Parts: sequence; structure tokens; C-alpha cells
Amino acid sequence: MWSAFHVAAYEEKQCFVRFTNQSSQTDKIRIEKKFGLVEIRSFLLTKAKLYSIDEDWNASYVVPALRKEEVVEFADYNRKHSLLSQSLDEPLLSQQWYLKNHGLMVNYQSGTNGADIAWESAIQSLDARKKRIVVSVIDTGISADHPELIDKLAYMPAEVEGSVGIDDDGMGYVDDKYGWDFIENDNDPADLNGHGTQVAGIIAAHSENKMGISGIAPNAVILPMRVFNEYGGGATDDRILSALGYSIRGGVRIINLSLGKGSAFSYPLQESLYVLEKDYDVLMVCAAGNGGVDGRGINLDNFPFYPASYEGNSIMSVASTDQNNELSPFSNFGKISVDLAAPGSNVLVPDLSRKRAYFENFEEGLGKWKTEGSSNQNGTPWEIFVDDKNNNWVTDSGLDSTGGFLDYQFNSDSSLLSPLLDLSGLKSPTLSFKIYHDLAQVFFFRSYDILKIEVAEEGDTRWETIGRIYGRSMWGGSLYQFDLSKYEGKRINLRFRLITDNFQNADGIYLDDVEISGVSSFEEDMEKYTFVSGTSFAAPMVSGVAALLLSHRPELLISELREILLESVTPVKGLQNKILSGGIVNAKNALELATAKRIFLDYGWHFHDLPWIYSPVEDNWNFISLRDANLLTFSEQTKSWSEYKISNLKEKWLFHNLPFLYDPKSGEWYYLKNLESIDAWRGKNKKWHFFDSILESWRMSM
Repeated sequence: MWSAFHVAAYEEKQCFVRFTNQSSQTDKIRIEKKFGLVEIRSFLLTKAKLYSIDEDWNASYVVPALRKEEVVEFADYNRKHSLLSQSLDEPLLSQQWYLKNHGLMVNYQSGTNGADIAWESAIQSLDARKKRIVVSVIDTGISADHPELIDKLAYMPAEVEGSVGIDDDGMGYVDDKYGWDFIENDNDPADLNGHGTQVAGIIAAHSENKMGISGIAPNAVILPMRVFNEYGGGATDDRILSALGYSIRGGVRIINLSLGKGSAFSYPLQESLYVLEKDYDVLMVCAAGNGGVDGRGINLDNFPFYPASYEGNSIMSVASTDQNNELSPFSNFGKISVDLAAPGSNVLVPDLSRKRAYFENFEEGLGKWKTEGSSNQNGTPWEIFVDDKNNNWVTDSGLDSTGGFLDYQFNSDSSLLSPLLDLSGLKSPTLSFKIYHDLAQVFFFRSYDILKIEVAEEGDTRWETIGRIYGRSMWGGSLYQFDLSKYEGKRINLRFRLITDNFQNADGIYLDDVEISGVSSFEEDMEKYTFVSGTSFAAPMVSGVAALLLSHRPELLISELREILLESVTPVKGLQNKILSGGIVNAKNALELATAKRIFLDYGWHFHDLPWIYSPVEDNWNFISLRDANLLTFSEQTKSWSEYKISNLKEKWLFHNLPFLYDPKSGEWYYLKNLESIDAWRGKNKKWHFFDSILESWRMSM
């Protein structure tokens, strides 16, 4: 098996090691010493442990060497991951075409009537018995103050009611009231990117606040797991494994993992998914991915994409469709690898509050900006240059007396300084600007002219370099961004400093559109929504429908939930040979199948050693409370029912079609007359159930 993707970036000084079950403690110590390994952490779902590597080596050497050791089951890199991209009265509901498609134009894109997930029909017949369905979103965090997500966070009761500075629930995290930030390793999984907020909104946005949009699952709440930073990076295998373990310990049954870009196969993650399927009743919904380098979808059966291509039934891979029920051009697909599709193009979602704190385009001149020194032969400071489109730039060189362009001088040092800039009220502030630069560089002689971007805090004369620019940009200028989060809440000055040597010179610097922006608290007039596209946004559609079904029938096992989701899709001809189910998730059909689903002791062969009942299908023991049971047996001679002792059913294989039971050995039928008064304990999900005579199936006690 091979992948269409290059091996992803990984932590050079870390690796995973899974020792064989037969390895001894002596073997482990020997390997750790041999390769300079120091254990960092272990995980719930895999026996692999994360190790740091001796400073003299790195993972590119150690991992291949470890794989040759007989006592090592597998060794792997700690890879980094990247991102791509109940009321019917919500004001923007008409723009949520994926809930109810009327065939109208949405965001300048046309659609087909009925090309949706049949949400509106489903929501009108929903009988939500479970009021809180927790969905773990492993992503960039969540904007908890967004109007659509206020009060939509899952919480850890022991931590909320516990003591500050203490791990009250024993999960290994201190004061983790509302999830965890695995990037900063703290209890504030705030979203500084937007992706996690967008995903969470699709699943669980408020449906009755009459402000904007509606989430698919009105009873869902989000457990945010921040594993990506503000730039969509930072997610390593160990962070994802830790977030998975946290979610499971927190009792989550649905996990959404929307990775838009694939990474190489990871042994620890694959083992974790096997364990997830075997030992835990949890479904992980993943994006199928957003295509290759050309942005076009690829066949994952031929070119695997991870995590979507991992094996096992604990994972559900989702492709993206558009407003016409057609596969999105960017969406990956695969008849074996991808399970189903969901809308993922032109999707309206809640977004972060992004505030522009400062902007200068120099159309009124330099304003409060100041200059230091000169880089040109005229000895003039940085000045305004007007291009042929009458747009102002600030340049170090300008024009000579004849109107020709000036090159900068050798051995010069000149600067452009900003006024004092206030970053208070911004989270994760970012500096951006457009710049055309032509700076001389000769690699062979190690000659580089350089533009430094520097910052000084208010009252401090020391300048700190936050970025360097070399060489030549594209014609018309390039856009640059630099992180100012270190200066969050402070007042600063910026300095653009040009330093040249004595080897070669060139045209220099042309600067425009200097902007500082960041994430801020929501204000009344701020834009709160945006349109997005990607399989990252198709996955939460399925997570939302799954949460909808579990609120309606919380007694469903994940295996049953998965079966329902796949069987209930809207068949689409163009998807028949593209994905496993051949269709698009359908909330109405799924809800109807869930309602009709007969589970647990409803049917099948069971072994009785009353009150214990063994189910070979589920490979679990169940308990049925027969204190108030009234059992009848049918007599072929008298053609009538009569009382029968429950104890006589011990050690019998029976066929269930409750309330009837059949003994194939004797040919006798039995009838549980008052089944509604009987409680049953299901070993598979460790919950009490009661029999619903209207539904004619068992339901979980709430």
C-alpha cells in the first residue's frame, strides 16, 4: 500500500514505540538506552508510547532502526497534521440549502430542488428523548462567545463544581471544565483560526435564537479539543491520540475529526481505531479529504488518504457534494475507502469575530509614520511612490532627477517606523502587508540584502525581529503575514528596516496596505457568518445527523447507528461507483430507520440462564428483571394460553420476537404478558432499558 501524499512533517526529536507483548522489561530498558529514548506519555487507545529522542539523533534515523528490533511491534513518527478548509424561524435558514434546498441561488451559486439532507422533514418528526448529546470536535477549538454557540459547550460536572487548581474528575487535566487545549496545554480551547467554530456550528448552532442559522442537531453540545493552532498547524499524532483518549474518558460517543489534508499512515492511530471498535462504543467521523496538489479529488482506493483511509468500522469517511447532489470537484472518493457523502460546497457557517485594529494604505502620505536614514544615492528618506494606477506605495529608493528608478546603495541601513499601535482587545493579532521587493542575493558568496520586520514594546528601545524578507517578490507585490500573538494586549511600534551589503544592489522595497487584525469578542454589528467549502464541512453534516439519531434513540449502538446512516442515504447515480453507500446522508430516512430499528432482546437466538441472557450476536451477557413478569405458555391441545413458571426457561436457547419466545427444541411458544413492566440491563452499553409497546422495541431509560 502506498500513498499519493509525501511523508508528512514530523517531530524530529520524538517517536512512537510499541513493544511486542512478549518483550520483557529488560528488553524495553535495553532499547530505551540503545536509542536514547525517554518516555513522554502513554495513551488510552494504543499500547504505543511517545518517546523523546537523544539530542544527537533524530526520528529519521531512530524509527527505521527501531523497526528492525525483534522486540518492537512497530515504531512510527509523531507526524504533524494540517487543515484544509429545532426551529424553522432562523433568519438565514433559506441560505442553508443543505438543510432544505429550494433550487434557488445561494451565494451566487445555483442549486437543484431537493438536493439536501432532508433535515426539515426529519426535525418535524423528531422525538428527542435525550436532551444532551455530546459531540467531540477535534479541531482548532471553539469561539464560545459566538451567539450561535453560547451555552453549547459540554462541561465536566466534577470540574465545574470542583476546586480551582485540582484535577477533580481524575482525567489527568486540571480545571478542564469545557474541554482542553492540547496546543497550549491549558483549559481554554479558544478558537483563533475559525475552522473549529465553523465545524461546531454545522453540528450544534442554536436553532431557536432567531439570529442566524440552525445546527443539524438541536440537542447536541460540543466538547472542544484544540489540536490545531491559529494557522491550521500544530496537530501531531500524539495530540490527536490524547484528544481521542480525553473524549472517550469524557463519555463521548461521536467524534468529529475534519482533517482536510492527509498525512502518512500512522501505526499508533490505526491501532487506536481497532481498539476503539473493539472496546468502545464510539464513532469517529472523518473528512475524505480535498484532493491532490491540483485541488482535484482523487480515488482513495488507489491513493490512500489518512485518517480517512484507516481500516475498521469505528471510522466513517465522508465525501463532499454540492447544491446539485454532484460530487464536489475537490472531494476525494473511493468505492471501498469512502462511506457516504454530505453537502460540503458553499456551506453557510458561523465564523470568528475578526477585528481590524489598524490599517494604513498611505493614500494620504506617510501620516504619522517616520523614517530613519537613507538607502539611495540622493540621501533622501523613505517616501511615497505613485504607480501607473495612481496607487500610493512607500519606498526606500524612489526616482532620480530624470524620473528613472533608483537602486538602493551599498552598506546602507534605513528604516520606516510606525506610530504607536494598540493591540488591546485582540486575541492572536496578526500583521499583514503587501510588498514588492527586489533585494540582491548571491547564494554562492553568501550575500543577502535583507528587510527586517521588527517590533518594540511601548517605552522599550530594544527591537525584536519577527520576520525577514529576501530576494524578489512576484510582480505587483506579495502578501505577507506575521504573528504578533506574543504582544497580545500591548502597545507596540513596528519597524521595516532595510540592511544592504557591499556586493550587489537592486531596486529595493515598495510597501502598501499595512494591517493589524485579530480575533475579538463579538459586538452587535460584527459579521458572524461566512460561506466555506471542503470535505471538512461535509463530515460534521454526518456527525450532526448521527447526534440527531442518538437524541431520538440513545439506546442505539454505534454499529447500529453506522448501519442506519449507510442504509438510509439518498441514492445518487453519479456516486454509485464513487463511494461505498452510493449516496448522500438523509436525516429523514435515517430517523425513520432508527425509529423502526429493533434492538437488544427484540429478536435473535439467546441462551437463558435466567435472569441472565447471553446474546451471541453482541457477545455479551444481559440481565432481565423478572420480578413482575407474567409468563404464559401456549397449549396445542387446548389452543389456549396458561400460566408458566419463569424458572422453567433456564438453560434454554430461545428465539425472541418479543413479547413472544419460541423454543425450537420442544416447539413450544411463550408469551411475556406484561413486558412493559420489565427492565433489562444491556451488557453492550451498560444501560437499563424498558420495553416501549408503541415502538415495539427496547428503549434506554433516561
